[in-house]
Amino acid sequence: MDALRAWLKNPLAKVVLLILGLLTASSVGFHYFEASETGAGPDLFTSLWWTIVTLTTVGYGDVVPATAAGKVTGILVMVCGIGLVSTLTGNLASLLVERKQKKRKGLLEVKLHNHVVILGWNSFAPGLVQALVENGLIKDAGLVLVNTLPEEAREELAFKLALGELLHFVYGSPTQESVLSKARPDAARVVYVLSQEGVSPQEADQQSLYAAMAVRELAPKTPLYGEVALPENRKHLLRAGASEILVRGEVGTRVLGLMGEDLAVWSFLQKLIGVRGGNQIGFQMLTAEEKTGNWGALVDSLRRRDGSLPLAVCHVSRQVDLSDILDEGSVLDQFILELFQNTGQETSLGKQGPKVVVNPPQDEALARFDAVIFLAPGGRA
Repeated sequence: MDALRAWLKNPLAKVVLLILGLLTASSVGFHYFEASETGAGPDLFTSLWWTIVTLTTVGYGDVVPATAAGKVTGILVMVCGIGLVSTLTGNLASLLVERKQKKRKGLLEVKLHNHVVILGWNSFAPGLVQALVENGLIKDAGLVLVNTLPEEAREELAFKLALGELLHFVYGSPTQESVLSKARPDAARVVYVLSQEGVSPQEADQQSLYAAMAVRELAPKTPLYGEVALPENRKHLLRAGASEILVRGEVGTRVLGLMGEDLAVWSFLQKLIGVRGGNQIGFQMLTAEEKTGNWGALVDSLRRRDGSLPLAVCHVSRQVDLSDILDEGSVLDQFILELFQNTGQETSLGKQGPKVVVNPPQDEALARFDAVIFLAPGGRA
């Protein structure tokens, strides 16, 4: 009832009700007047057709009043229709403009699925978006940015990213669940938490921690990746439910160390991860046939197929449930599982991270692995 009262207070609702009332009264009146005087007037559907044609000023002329009362009805419909239809059109236009403005301001809930969400924004974020685009992670579902950038900055950012309708904004602090829920993290493919700039490292990590906790409250199963400014805070975000956390600058310093051997190492890494071109690292699930073989057979198969070079095999990350570790054939184990379920206890044991084996032995069986990481064929450096 409260929702109905709120809807009735809307000016558009009042116009719609007036139009429906006019259609009903005019159709019944036209049918009655024409039938009572001519004896063979139009039926109710034809009367409704005539009312709509007259109200919208289309005027096909296939049905016309033959009586004075019918003509008076037509006059009333035409006079009232001009104002009501104009008002309806104006309200609809205002509604569309208002919705577009709210979308630009990031005040609307997104209606997406399998999209990517980025919480916060910093100077490294454009590189992340570029990598997501190159890897095809947002080409179908879209990207949602949740931050407190002013409207002018968001418009400038939208122009620079050039993603068109694939880009969506949600305005507000990503640490607030009411704001975060508009980005639909529960339906997202992956969520990233970026470290805020312009504040102390400790404060930035604290905000990232709050954002991670908010994500896990709304989307406990969505992969969550992020960064921290201080190494000692990495464990706190992992405890808050993050799938993986990188320490800002950690990867860069490692690369600088490798470059000390020779600059060719940096050229190789650029090609590998797509810093100066397309990313050459690929990931694909193993087929049932490939799982029956070993690592050596997989290497030979991919090399013959398209020249790809397998680098590693892995178990993909997944949610682990109590039922995964209990024996279905054991009466005691099944009793324990039923006890948990009947008492409403949580049977989820959390998320099992990926396990990667780089360049395993030739005779390594692939039955227990899920996917292969490979190096796609590329040109000369």
